[in-house]
Amino acid sequence: MVLLTGAVYWSVYAASARLGDLAADRHRLYFGWERAIPLVPAAALVYLSIALMLVPLMRALPTATQLRPVAITLICQSLVAALCFWLLPLEDGYPHLGPASGWDGWVWNLSNDLALRHNYFPSLHVTLAVSAALVLSRARGSTHWPMACWAAAISFSTLLVHQHHLIDIFGGLLLAQAGVRLIYDRLAP
Repeated sequence: MVLLTGAVYWSVYAASARLGDLAADRHRLYFGWERAIPLVPAAALVYLSIALMLVPLMRALPTATQLRPVAITLICQSLVAALCFWLLPLEDGYPHLGPASGWDGWVWNLSNDLALRHNYFPSLHVTLAVSAALVLSRARGSTHWPMACWAAAISFSTLLVHQHHLIDIFGGLLLAQAGVRLIYDRLAP
């Protein structure tokens, strides 16, 4: 389930970025003041921790029957996001600073190299992080605060590593809520 979900996610993510590269027009969906948000290279450690959020889910939902609704939800969310990336390619509003240096520069450089341009709205980092927190809360029967705080930190880190703007975070929150309510809640055993 994890491998299939990851394969679909990366394939869709990469394909939609390529389509965004071909777009003649890119739209601006950010506030001018967002350009002043400081780049914090160390925040890339939190940003890249997104893949680790699946570990608590796999522990709480150890069977294929329990994980299948999660996988279907994440795949559907990735497909919806890819459609948005393709139909609404956006321009990056942050100033381009080049490679970072220092002890935290290498991790920011890695996160920046992995990021694909034009895949902004909605933020899949936010979508996946919030979806993982919501699913774990449903599996436990109450809000799982450590996971909710982790999802919030990942969402905020997208601003600090200059990968997303506020509208992208809002879109990611909406896609997470919609996917969990419309797909996961209907399929979960």
